[in-house]
Amino acid sequence: MPVVVKRPGPWTHRDLTAGDTRFHVAMAGPETPPPTDPAQADPPLILLVHGFPECWWAWRHVIGPLAQAGYRVAALDLRGFGGSDRPPSGYDLITLAEDLERVVPALGHERAVVVGAGLGGQAAWALAGIAPGLLTGIVPVGAPHPLAVRSLRGRAFSGTALQYLSFKVPLLPERSLRTRVGMERLLRSWTGPRTRRAVVESAGYYASLLARPGAARSAMEPVRHSVLTRAEIAALAKPVSIPVLSIQGQLDPVQPAQAYARDTHHVAGPLQQVTIHDVGHFPHEEAPDKLTAALLPFLAETT
Repeated sequence: MPVVVKRPGPWTHRDLTAGDTRFHVAMAGPETPPPTDPAQADPPLILLVHGFPECWWAWRHVIGPLAQAGYRVAALDLRGFGGSDRPPSGYDLITLAEDLERVVPALGHERAVVVGAGLGGQAAWALAGIAPGLLTGIVPVGAPHPLAVRSLRGRAFSGTALQYLSFKVPLLPERSLRTRVGMERLLRSWTGPRTRRAVVESAGYYASLLARPGAARSAMEPVRHSVLTRAEIAALAKPVSIPVLSIQGQLDPVQPAQAYARDTHHVAGPLQQVTIHDVGHFPHEEAPDKLTAALLPFLAETT
């Protein structure tokens, strides 16, 4: 049977076109007031952006609490993932950031806070370089600044880096991620030992999404795009002046703690750093309550 992308819950699903690409979002929270009521302020938009190898579903435990706090929440599927289009190209950080830049006004908002996990967090850093006026803040989750990661010596010899190197092998990673067993193996290797069950329970769903024609190849494109281009470096080299809340899992095997420490080299504005203990690379799935508790005070200050 075909996989159901638009799973039911305390949200509504919407497809929108931004640029030449169609995106899927799950929406929750108060609607934007009609133009006939100018006295009523727009609810702040919180754009949730997943990482590899997930989709909008990764935020299922975060959407509701943010909406109940009065925020308009949009959990986006990046190009190549979930219910969004799977174009043959455009998986570099600049294009992913430009997608976010187009999605925000397509949702009827002028500005947003972008909360991005993994790849989504990297795109948020790039967006802060190319369109800072669109943002009231960014929250990278499990995503230190890409130039901070790039600057680490010995990074190429870490266990996770070798795992990423294996992703460059043609076809084999795609075949693995299309199976529940292969997806579960990857998710287990990136999570904390006490919180694995919370993430692994979605392995079958993520694998079934990637089993669709061309989906696994599209999802692998940004992972294989491991060397930053000149355009990406130029965008990322601009000091980030908007507020930043960087959230990391204490046991994250994907991104080393030294990289988070170097975020200070790339942020000129307010920077808060929070470590969530006993979790790995997916704090939003492993400990969503703790992530939300860290997120709400930051949103109250920046929106």
